[in-house]
Amino acid sequence: MRLARLKQRKQFLAAADQGRRFRSSAFTVQVRDAEADEAREPAGLRLGLTASRKVGNAVKRNRIRRRLRVAAAQALAAQADRHCDVVIVARPETLTAGFRLLVSELSIAIDRARPAGPGRKPRSSGKPDTARVRAARQPS
Repeated sequence: MRLARLKQRKQFLAAADQGRRFRSSAFTVQVRDAEADEAREPAGLRLGLTASRKVGNAVKRNRIRRRLRVAAAQALAAQADRHCDVVIVARPETLTAGFRLLVSELSIAIDRARPAGPGRKPRSSGKPDTARVRAARQPS
């Protein structure tokens, strides 16, 4: 089964800003539920993978993305009709972790991602407002 993909930067940023995070030893998963009025071309679950240069050279990053893509296809196959965006941020341990561990941790992460209810607010980024920080740094 082939999952729909996230391709634009704004989709990745929306998952990071408005989604819930789940940390694992090998990766971090960000899950963002789709809005009711949001127009989505591919209906259902969309997957985004990211591996920065901190993880390794191009060969290692591509191998990590291939492993995560197959692990996600197995772990998320039962929930492909769920309307959410899943972003997996790789760590260097993704390359050495066992494949079964990757699949089980991905399925645990998506199971813990319960849809946001009407009373729940999206998480704040935890970062200070940059305008206030700049104003505080400048001498009067």
